[in-house]
Amino acid sequence: MLVNVENGSRSSIKILFLGQCLQYGYARVSSTETFARVSASMLRSRFPGLSFKFDLKFLYHPLGLKPILKHRLQFSPPDVVLINLPAMFAATSWRVNRIYEMAPELVDTARSFLQKLETTMTGTEHPRKSSTLLDKAFAVRPPMSIDEYEKVVRDAIEESQKIDSCRFVLMGPGRFNEDTIENYPLHSPELWRSVNEMVLRLGKQLNVAVINSQEALEAYGNEVFTPENHRWSVYGHEVIAREVESVVSSQVIEMTSRV
Repeated sequence: MLVNVENGSRSSIKILFLGQCLQYGYARVSSTETFARVSASMLRSRFPGLSFKFDLKFLYHPLGLKPILKHRLQFSPPDVVLINLPAMFAATSWRVNRIYEMAPELVDTARSFLQKLETTMTGTEHPRKSSTLLDKAFAVRPPMSIDEYEKVVRDAIEESQKIDSCRFVLMGPGRFNEDTIENYPLHSPELWRSVNEMVLRLGKQLNVAVINSQEALEAYGNEVFTPENHRWSVYGHEVIAREVESVVSSQVIEMTSRV
């Protein structure tokens, strides 16, 4: 369905996706087939009178969420921020750069510079594999408790709401794949449901929109997963993309209808 927003007060919308590999692609799912890219295409088709800019930012750990948002809202504020909150952070330990937890944007910029410098000096280019001095400053974070996970996300969004009036959309974990061969210290359908309930609770408490990926995938079988793990298949991404497009569209309509 095409939506005419030409009479609205805005002509452009900037949307930031914060998440992990699900929004970038992996084996069996290319970057163009991810929910982020598919929903972006759907939004452009639905609102032909608007100019969209879509940015993707990797969220390595929820502890980096507050500084990422603070930096973006001050220097490159989006209109809508979609934050993917997977169950993995509550299921297993994560190796996190300690500097990243305080200044993730600085770490990404510095790492990129150091990798380019190494390429210039050595004449070889392996940007994804090159390690730098920054990569030695890391800590292993144990699985987050649900309470800790919830507090970190709540604090980040509440602090951001004091800085800017951008709209937030939270996306919870997908359905637990019973056929997965992955094995984490904490690994069960109950944990996945608990994280999803946390996301729904945060949405209600903070008055922000939520994409219930778990519920969206419940109506389907294993065709929404890649074999033997929790990652979504191309079809799974299409299912979630429709949910993203629906929820984000409502935010866009509200923004553009204000005159």
